Order: sequence, then structure tokens, then C-alpha cells
Amino acid sequence: MIRFGKKPSDSLVEHYLKTCRTLDFNYPFVGQTRNLIDAGNAPKGFRLDRFSYYVGSGESVFNAVADAIEHWEMFNHSMADLRYLSPEIESGNTVVVVFGSMGLWTINPARIIYKLDQSRQQGKIQQAGFGYGTTDGHIATGEELFHVDWNRESDEVHFRITVFSHPGSLLAWIGKPYMTYQQRRFRRLAAKAISTKCEKIR
Repeated sequence: MIRFGKKPSDSLVEHYLKTCRTLDFNYPFVGQTRNLIDAGNAPKGFRLDRFSYYVGSGESVFNAVADAIEHWEMFNHSMADLRYLSPEIESGNTVVVVFGSMGLWTINPARIIYKLDQSRQQGKIQQAGFGYGTTDGHIATGEELFHVDWNRESDEVHFRITVFSHPGSLLAWIGKPYMTYQQRRFRRLAAKAISTKCEKIR
């Protein structure tokens, strides 16, 4: 949903969120982010981004980041306004994210698809997180995975975002360079929010 002028009211956002619970995903590759963490290419027509931010080391930091992701802390900054009917990270739950810039507001629905398995690379990497995908009405089209990696060999912990996407509306295609910039800005702010949440652990 796209709006101009004032920020959409809470009642409008809540009503829209309720209607989004039955919307279909707007792309055909649902669940593919989990196969693109370490290698592979985006589905045809999509751009793949892998973002990684070093948070610290050790199991306590890993657990803190995993808990922060579970509580949506990557949205705890001024750029994004996350709304949900239920905060639980469960497959099928729908959220909307409100973004605003220069009087243009978008209300972007997405649905949780999966939670990550406990490890990969034959147990070398302990992981936690979840993936969600865009539904009809989102200004973009694609899928995003928020996750934390703990490398059991190096002891390093990284907050990561794995995403494939492309613009999902005419306005987004016209403003593609700006949308790409804003997506990168969001990832930096998300990492900072996670790191700030966990800094007492380090």
C-alpha cells in the first residue's frame, strides 16, 4: 500500500494488516533463502544480497543475538515501523513494515515462512533466525532471512541478512536506485540495533 502526505494512522495500518493475512506471496520461490546463505545465485530476475555484521564471539553472544532476532530488534530504529497482530516467530504469521520518506509512505506486508534449523556445514555453524516473504501489496518482491551465525571453530558471531528481491511496483521500478540505497541503509541500521541490544554481553 502506498500513501502520500501524513503518516498512515494506527487504525489504517491495523485494518490493512488484518486484510493482509489472506494475501498470497507475490513471488514463486518461497523458502529459497535458506539455500542461498553460503553459495548460489538468486532466482532469475532477482538480485541477491548477503549482508554480514560481526557482533562478537562466544555462545552467550550468539544466544543474545538469537533472542534479539526472535524479538524483532532489527526493526528497533527510526527508519522502520513494524506492526503485527502476534509477535511470535511462527510460520504463517503476517507483519507489515511502514516506511516513510519525503511524504511518501509505504505499508509493506510480509509473511513468516520458516525458522532456521540449528546448524549447517556439518555442525560447524550454529545458526538461528527466520525467513519471511513479501505478499501482494508490498512495494518489493522477494524474500528476506534474518539470522545469526556462530562459527564453532573461530568462535565468531555474525548477524546476517540474506535476501533476494526486485521492485514490486511501477513506483519502485522508477525509483529503483533509491530503493536499493534505502534497503542497504535498513541493513546497516538493523545491524546497529542488534549490536546495541547485545553490547552488554560482549
